[in-house]
Amino acid sequence: MKIIQDSSVLVNTSYHVCTVGYFDGVHLGHQKIIEKLVTDASTNKGKSILVSFWPHPRKVLYPNDHFDYIQSNEDKFKAIEKLGVDVVYLIEFTKEFSQVTAEKFVNDILVNKLQINKLIIGYNHHFGYKREGNFNYLYNLRKNLAFDIEDVKKREISKNFKISSSEIRGEILKGNLSKANMMLGYKYFIKGEVIKGDGIGKKLDFPTANIKIHNEDKILPSDGVYAGYAVISDKKFIGMINIGKRPTVEGKERRVEMNIFDYNDMLYGKEMKISFIKRIRDEQKFKNLDDLSKQLRKDKLETIKIIENEEI
Repeated sequence: MKIIQDSSVLVNTSYHVCTVGYFDGVHLGHQKIIEKLVTDASTNKGKSILVSFWPHPRKVLYPNDHFDYIQSNEDKFKAIEKLGVDVVYLIEFTKEFSQVTAEKFVNDILVNKLQINKLIIGYNHHFGYKREGNFNYLYNLRKNLAFDIEDVKKREISKNFKISSSEIRGEILKGNLSKANMMLGYKYFIKGEVIKGDGIGKKLDFPTANIKIHNEDKILPSDGVYAGYAVISDKKFIGMINIGKRPTVEGKERRVEMNIFDYNDMLYGKEMKISFIKRIRDEQKFKNLDDLSKQLRKDKLETIKIIENEEI
């Protein structure tokens, strides 16, 4: 897959089919659109082009609002490449670009620079200044367009519930990873490096790997205990994840740590990918470390039970 970041012209020598969007999370809805894009390109022996933006428009238009990403750009591109896209055309989103009208975006980007034969977009996608552009806008102009258009309808994405990046962000923030994962089509994950902690978990016979998250703008689930698994050096290990300030030991800073079952090697400095399966409970303050240890034993049994019933 080729990533173009310089706003250059992509000369059309055969057939170009395109879709447009930020695609944060590359969730099930995105996957349906991209699968249709790639299939259309293959059928017509052409190129599939995905137009995306960086940073997210909300980061630029509402800089004082807190906003976190579902995926890093690196992980997003890996997911898109895995789905078979030929070209990602990455546009820098600026305040100036936010003023570009839907008409100018169509003419300057889709027609002149990408020279597309067809545009495929989701039923609820908007583009251009004040979000004036959408499928209906294009449909009304279809006789004057230099390309064909096709929408991916809501029923093609999900018949039972709404899927969107904003919905997924909300579920992750609430700790509802089961629903978030259902909409994503994969287990939500974070990545980081194992750093030295204070050793309290080891004293309780529940040693934990403390994680320094690589991407500080990535969403963290709400404080609590979760069942999940870690990938370390391409090997998968189950365990339980704690997010929070550890009130029983008067912790001050918010941490992410994981007790990995059946892992005895040194972890410091290693890279880890942690995937969340399901929330077990809220973070609690216990009277003493013995009570905490008893609860952790219950949490471990619950984690094993959850994972036994889950395909990971």
